[in-house]
Order: sequence, then structure tokens, then C-alpha cells
Amino acid sequence: MIQMEQKQFEVISQYVDLLQVIEEGFNYIEGRYQEDAVMAGDRILGDVFLAFSQIEGANKIILDVFNGEKAVEQEIGMFSSIIDIVKELEQNFEDADEKKRIVLTKLMPAFLSWKVLIESEFKPYLQH
Repeated sequence: MIQMEQKQFEVISQYVDLLQVIEEGFNYIEGRYQEDAVMAGDRILGDVFLAFSQIEGANKIILDVFNGEKAVEQEIGMFSSIIDIVKELEQNFEDADEKKRIVLTKLMPAFLSWKVLIESEFKPYLQH
């Protein structure tokens, strides 16, 4: 296990907090979509996309911190599969039914699965 400086610890902690906020956003989106309040869900989906861009930027920092830690590098690399789903979603954004299907059956489950993996990698570092 690598030794982290306080600043690196804070980055990891904020990263995990952001993942939790994104999960809460997806839960809100899911509720709005199920109520056919698509516009309300879409507003939060826009926030999720902004958070994804923050994750992409933070991933570079995390890869520097965990340089050589193959498991972390692999999990961070898996975020690209989520971005691939976002690209598919962007191509279908005007089709409300298809958008809902992609968000609820692809994007949200992929993100939540990835989040569990990332959190399991970071948990030992955050418990000190």
C-alpha cells in the first residue's frame, strides 16, 4: 500500500464523495423518469455529465498518486466504458424513450458497478 500525503488523501476522499453525489443524482433521475418528469431528470443528468468531466480530470491525478498500483490503474481505466455509454446517449438524446432506456439500463448500472469497484480500491487508504 502506498503512503499518501494529506493533499492526496483529500483528493481521494473528495473523489469518493463525488461518486456518492453522482449516485444520488442517478437515483433522482430514475425517480423523475419513472414519473415521466423527463425534463427534471434531464437537468440533473446534465449535472452528472459535468461531474463525469470532473472525474476524468481527477483520474489523471489519481493515476499519478497510484502510479504502479495495477488494480487502481485498471479500475480507473474502466471509466472509459462509462464515457462510451455517454457518447451513445448523446447520439440518442432527442429520443426520450431511448434516452431513458440508455440511462436506466446501461449508464446507471455501469456507473454503480464501477463505483463499487473504485470504492473498494480506495477504502483501505481512507481508513486511517
